[in-house]
Amino acid sequence: MDWCGFQQIISTMLRRTNSSSLQLLDDRIEYTLENETIIYFREEFEQTVSRLNECTFTPVKLYSPHKFEVFIEPVELHYGYRALENSFNVTGTNSSYKISAPSDELLIAFLFGIPSDSVRYYRRFLPSHMMTARTFRNEAGEIHLLDIIRKITKISFSLQIDLTEAATEDTMLKHATSFLFAVAYNTDITSRIVLSVTEFEFGRWRFASRRSSNPNNLEVPKLFYNPELIEQYNLALSSDDPFIKYIGYYHIMEYFFDEVYNNDLINSVKEILLHPGFSTKKPKELSKIVDTVRKKTRANQDAFQGTELEALELTIKAFVSLEQLRNNLTQYKPELIGYYRSHEISFSNGDTIDLDNHTNDKLPKKIAARIYKTRNSLVHHKSNTARVKERGVYHPFKDEEELSMEMPLMRFIAEAIIIKSAVEI
Repeated sequence: MDWCGFQQIISTMLRRTNSSSLQLLDDRIEYTLENETIIYFREEFEQTVSRLNECTFTPVKLYSPHKFEVFIEPVELHYGYRALENSFNVTGTNSSYKISAPSDELLIAFLFGIPSDSVRYYRRFLPSHMMTARTFRNEAGEIHLLDIIRKITKISFSLQIDLTEAATEDTMLKHATSFLFAVAYNTDITSRIVLSVTEFEFGRWRFASRRSSNPNNLEVPKLFYNPELIEQYNLALSSDDPFIKYIGYYHIMEYFFDEVYNNDLINSVKEILLHPGFSTKKPKELSKIVDTVRKKTRANQDAFQGTELEALELTIKAFVSLEQLRNNLTQYKPELIGYYRSHEISFSNGDTIDLDNHTNDKLPKKIAARIYKTRNSLVHHKSNTARVKERGVYHPFKDEEELSMEMPLMRFIAEAIIIKSAVEI
């Protein structure tokens, strides 16, 4: 954490506009905004770094035996929940909890935790009329450089905990989780602990696959699409929550499970009946029909899950061109092909898939397994050790970054199903 590195970060964050200027000097940073100069001295930076080095820290949290601070982020407003807007603190006999703007120490840790080639993605692009002295002036009428940085990024709040008795970092996290639940329970203000610096990256969950940026380039539709599938597609596309996105796309795949499964059962029985060696006079041949139906019927819950996985595989085979799927992913983001080939989903044990080998007959089954195992981790959360090992458990916020990597795969498969199942107008 050196002064020159800090100056480079600040320079990227504070892009010059017509109404501002920035000077990076050996002993200070001078930022002039509307004829008002804000000065941040190197000595102040070094004192902050010295205090920071007294703690154990990451880009999102600070820990010492009696103090703990972690970034928190207001959860998207839904279903009547309120927004976290103001600072407040709660004090007890042996502890205190404070929600407020993050400390200078945590802010510095955050800035140096940003990947060096990604700093610009953490800057909020405020309109020019917002880049004024008035926007950044505090209640005392002052403007501080680090306050400007707080406002042009997304880091609005942190939770700071002070305990009389020493505690481990894990215990501090439990205190933080318990306090945020108490806040939500009593006030309907929901916030979550930030677990990674990438969670502050703007557009993190955005999947920009626009085929055209100009609506005037569109033509009139030539197909009627299933309205139930479009409803799920719009839900998935409009949500910022990767959980909702994933389930929305999965529901599109799930829509045809009965149809493709029944067709497969009919074809399997028909294949036995049409075989030249079949005879109704041979009990062994009749047993083949019974066995085929028995294997494919949903006799119990466990068997149903097995056939649901098979139904997903059959749906992929019926509606999705694996070569086109690979091409779509390559065009969108080429590195995804290697990611899916080498990365097993950690929370669901979702299978790796080699989309370069799109002619492999086993690939639809591998894709189905990756999708289905992940779906189970999202919707099943029983407190059962065997089930956890079998299915894995999805932890909201902790695993959402990894889950978001599945969205391109899910979206392109869902779109293929919608288009292939459409009828001509």
